[in-house]
Amino acid sequence: MTLGEPTAGPNASRPGQVVEPCQQPGRQPNNKLRIRAGTGYNRAMDIEIRSIAADEMKAYVRVLSAAFGETFPDEQADDEMKTFELDRSIAAFDAGRIVGTGGAYSMELTLPGPASRASDERASRASGELAPRASGEPALPASSGPATVPVGGLTAIAVLPTHRRRGILRAIMLRHFEDVESRGEPVSVLFASESLIYGRFGYGLATLQAWYNVDPRRAAFDRVPAPGGRTRLVEGEEAQRLLPEVYDRWRRVQPGELSRSPARWEVELRDPEWMRRPGTTGRLDVVYESEPGHADGYATYRVESSWANGFATGTARVGELFALTNEAAAGLYRYCLDLDLVGTVQFERRPVDEPLRWLLADPRRLRVTEMTDGLWVRLLDLPAALAARRYAVPGSVVFQVADRLRPANDGRFLLEGGPDGAECRPTGREPDLVCDVADLGAAYLGGIRLGSLAQAGRVLEQVPGALARADAMLATDPAPWCTTTF
Repeated sequence: MTLGEPTAGPNASRPGQVVEPCQQPGRQPNNKLRIRAGTGYNRAMDIEIRSIAADEMKAYVRVLSAAFGETFPDEQADDEMKTFELDRSIAAFDAGRIVGTGGAYSMELTLPGPASRASDERASRASGELAPRASGEPALPASSGPATVPVGGLTAIAVLPTHRRRGILRAIMLRHFEDVESRGEPVSVLFASESLIYGRFGYGLATLQAWYNVDPRRAAFDRVPAPGGRTRLVEGEEAQRLLPEVYDRWRRVQPGELSRSPARWEVELRDPEWMRRPGTTGRLDVVYESEPGHADGYATYRVESSWANGFATGTARVGELFALTNEAAAGLYRYCLDLDLVGTVQFERRPVDEPLRWLLADPRRLRVTEMTDGLWVRLLDLPAALAARRYAVPGSVVFQVADRLRPANDGRFLLEGGPDGAECRPTGREPDLVCDVADLGAAYLGGIRLGSLAQAGRVLEQVPGALARADAMLATDPAPWCTTTF
């Protein structure tokens, strides 16, 4: 990585400013970026880019606090250290002082594939396709469901206001790309605090998410579900045992979802004070059991109590609701909508095609209160990333991709794939579609259609029918959705 390469791209240097690499061609970077300002007090400064040591964490957090305008309690900082990967941290140092930050989490991203939750585990087990599941075993054989790919989850990106527009953000991003590549991760992902920033670094908006409110008094179901399993509240060691297991089964069949580390689960289920919204209860967890001892879903919620003129007007905020069967989903929805002393139920970070709407006798009662971007995807090893996923129908497409930050991705690539797997390699053939790497990242999980991007002028169709063919290959059911923020 050349940290100080001429910056005609993202975060380019300003007139009168020269950015020089502190390394020789063919040699390993020495982690220093020399920025020479043409005018002003700081005529030259050396910025060192490296990971931090444990005793530098407090200084690292102070930069995040200043950049984001937030105060992080000591308990939160201590908990963050339990999940934080120091060896993946990135910091920019000016004269020994941290002025910019970044980092990454090691995760797995579930990719689209032909099998999904529609392949009900219970039906498969009843037909003999699956043996009874032992504790800790994956719910589905690796060959029967969507694939996963290792990713680097970019996080904690910040630059002090005193050091903006000096190429530091660009240097941190390039260091992250180098780290991801060195670990064999073909994809980087992120949730953006500022959505304008990351497109210029090759990230594409790949999933959307929505918040819904419903008045539970107007939330009768159109059809009464057949009696089946039961819901029950869990806590303590039982929650620690059941919820991660159910989540891991669910996320492996949900395109766009990410793995969660044991350290993250320990913090979240402990429910420290800093994670609670003022005025709400602690975390409450309910599981749905299709049969005794077998949980097929769970919901997590908090209640914010309020009263007006003698009537309860509180809000139940459902932070997570995951189900592996339609029966479990209906049971958990019904549980949340039947809570006492609640005037509004809010479902947070839900898919745009929320199935609850179609359970309600009056679908209009489910009101969208917010919709925003979710997971952003950056293809760093483009052939490996495209070959990692499966495709809904067999086909082939030649993409001509522009990537000014990753020369190996800049060119033409032949994708040949189907439900059983795919191959992708450079080619000299004429292109079917022309696009930027960010737009291919947006379409990667199948939630954003290339046809929609073409209508916005972001994808060019060179061969008639290529857009329809590519979209048919990339399509996925269920739609991609990611709830694991970081």
